[in-house]
Amino acid sequence: PPYDGQLRQNVYAHMGSGANMVEYWHWHSIHYGQETYWKGVLSHDLQPNRAYAEYSKVAHELQKFGKKLVNLKITNKVAILFSHDANAALNIMPFKNGKQDMWGGTSNAYRNELVGQFHKVLFRNNVGVDFIFPENAKFENYDLVIIPALYIASDDVLNKISKYVENGGHVIMQFKSGFCDENSMVRPMLAPGPLRKACGFYYQEFSNIRELTLKDNPFKVEEKANKAYDWAEYLIPETAKPLAWYDHQYFGKYPAITINNFGKGTLLYQGCAVSDEIQEKLILQEMDRAGIKTVDQNLHWPLVTKSGVNDAGKKVHYYYNYSSQKASLAYPHKAGTELVAGKAVASGASMEIGPWDVLIVEEN
Repeated sequence: PPYDGQLRQNVYAHMGSGANMVEYWHWHSIHYGQETYWKGVLSHDLQPNRAYAEYSKVAHELQKFGKKLVNLKITNKVAILFSHDANAALNIMPFKNGKQDMWGGTSNAYRNELVGQFHKVLFRNNVGVDFIFPENAKFENYDLVIIPALYIASDDVLNKISKYVENGGHVIMQFKSGFCDENSMVRPMLAPGPLRKACGFYYQEFSNIRELTLKDNPFKVEEKANKAYDWAEYLIPETAKPLAWYDHQYFGKYPAITINNFGKGTLLYQGCAVSDEIQEKLILQEMDRAGIKTVDQNLHWPLVTKSGVNDAGKKVHYYYNYSSQKASLAYPHKAGTELVAGKAVASGASMEIGPWDVLIVEEN
């Protein structure tokens, strides 16, 4: 069962991401069948309980100030390009042995590990992110686009990515991108195909790996995190600048990570999987390059913040404490009112937030 406060916090987590409704499956725990122990708001005894009391508390809070939270308008400057085709293809042609899921099958490495890592790092660093899709991606709406292993893509999509970079956009791209066309056919040309100029390298060989250390710890992380995993492409730079090399007798002649200036923008390419710690360094580095870091990045998990603009045109800032200890933070935005307590908050004021609690500040 969730700890005290977690069910309430979860409601506000969805609202902080723009939800106007939070529904529950289901009202009460069922008494027979496959989902007997998938608990409802009420337990099997059908009596009011701890979960019911917590949901009731949220409902009464929303009666007081819910109108200030609905229709929240959120504008993110970072996007993750999610490809259902790459997702399916990398299940059929996996680059690693996936972890087993709860039903005994092999879980999805693209979705759960590659996309999941990017999203986790962004979330823990308080970076709002949209998901966009190759079929109708509007790259120009974002300053930084993150592209997990885009194994399947048409020439048109790859050319749009190149044009986005050339026009001043910033991209973080992962291995295997551009390798196959929209029909899952390997392109009969030097990889990464139409992305070659934007990436600033080509390659002809690649290898599965378990774990390789990066030479000289280029991102200054703990030694146990200074690793490359799963896959390594033998990148041969043309205009790209190497950022990291493998510490290996044979792999060491090829860069693991590169960055290329192309037109007005940049493309950072990861020819291997990396640790969360390295991924965090790279994402924050590229956000800095794109000029989109904010005061929100001064906070880090377990303190999470989200924000948007409400119907009254006022900014609303959510703060969540995802831990069992009290925490405090310096409120960095314009003066406002903390809606739960109904108290005024000055810019720079210290705010205390309890375990698994949430604070919501509407600017004046």
